[in-house]
Formats: sequence, structure tokens, C-alpha cells
Amino acid sequence: MMLCQLFQIRSPSGYKFLREQNIIPLPCVNTIRKHLLAIKIGCGFDINFFKLFKKKFSVKTEYQKKGILVLDEIFLRSSIAVNSRTLTYSGLEDFSDEVQEDCKKADKADHRLVLMWQSLAENCTQPIAVFTSKGPVKGIDLAKLVIKAIMLLEDAGGQVVGLTSDGASTKRSMWKELGICPSIEGFKNHFENPFDNTRKVFVFADVPHLMKTIRNRLNTNKQLRIHPSKP
Repeated sequence: MMLCQLFQIRSPSGYKFLREQNIIPLPCVNTIRKHLLAIKIGCGFDINFFKLFKKKFSVKTEYQKKGILVLDEIFLRSSIAVNSRTLTYSGLEDFSDEVQEDCKKADKADHRLVLMWQSLAENCTQPIAVFTSKGPVKGIDLAKLVIKAIMLLEDAGGQVVGLTSDGASTKRSMWKELGICPSIEGFKNHFENPFDNTRKVFVFADVPHLMKTIRNRLNTNKQLRIHPSKP
């Protein structure tokens, strides 16, 4: 059904021609819309999605099951809209009851957190959850969401070997909650896999953001110091 919608968007005239000439038994555009509108879309982890993801993992090799959990936040324009089908508001903070919210649910969201699965052995990238918040998500809440995401991915058949994020203050706070130490003294770049304590999850800083941090440092201080005790 989704492929039919994509085909219709890409070439409305081609879709209409194939359907009217009965070359391919394509559904009516209104039928496609009705089916897609019946799909519940929202923030949080969708258990039904992970059931389908489990079927996909079942036909993958051991190498294809290995991947990295990627997370990033994007800035949103604050606005509220009314969903006439469900008589609910969209554009508000929504953690789908995954974390305890200290603020009121009436707050407009201006950030969106995206969690994504990236396979290491094939070209497979799949968003697995989104959350909206007012301001960046706190480090402790990020750690909770990461742990649950790893548990769900592992239960579906994937093997999470790494976690990638930028180096923002909230992400560094998340690293601290997970026991990560990026400093030279006491360096530690992994934590125990919550699903399988015989494996580790390694944490990586996003390289483009690291380059951006170095650029900003050089632009501000005109020098880059590797260690405080060294010139």
C-alpha cells in the first residue's frame, strides 16, 4: 500500500494510466488514503513495529544482525494543530509515558529526538522511535530511552554493538549515566549490554560534530590543547 502511494506521488499520470488501462491492479487513491489514515502514528516505541522488525531479522545473517543505535535531536518550530480524526492536539511534548515528565503536557514541543538502527553489514537504516520535548531531553532520560531501545532491538533479533551521538551537554550527561568516561584519565568507551551481559556496547561521538567542535575551538581560542598540562 505504501509503495502504491509512493508511485502515485512520483507519477500521478502514470499511476492513473496503469490503473485505468487495467495493466496493473492498482487501488484507488482514496482507498490508499483510507488505509494509511487507519495506521496509528505517534511518539514512542511501537511494539507492533518491533514484531515486524523481528521477522526481518529472522532472515538476516549473523553479521547483518549487528548494528549501531544512532540518536540525534533536531530543532522544531513550535506550533499546535488539531487532529480532527482523533480530536487530539499535535505539537505538544510527547514521551509516550516512557519517562517521567516534570513539566506540564500542555507545553509546546520545540525539539524532536530520533532513535535509529544502522546495520554494519548492509545498507539498512531504520528509524525506530521519535519523541518530542520542550528543550533538549535530559541526560538521565536519554539513558533510559537508550536502554529500552537496546532491549527492544536485541529482543527483536538485532545485536547492538555501538551507540553514536553528538557531543552536546545532554549527550555527555547521558554518557556519564551509562558509565562512559571520555577523558584520558580513566578512559572508558563502553558499557555492559543490558540484554546480554557477556557483550559490550561501545559509545562513539559523531565525527562531523567532533570536527565542528574542533573548528569552534580553533575559531574561539586560536589554539587546540590536547592535554591541560601540555603547551
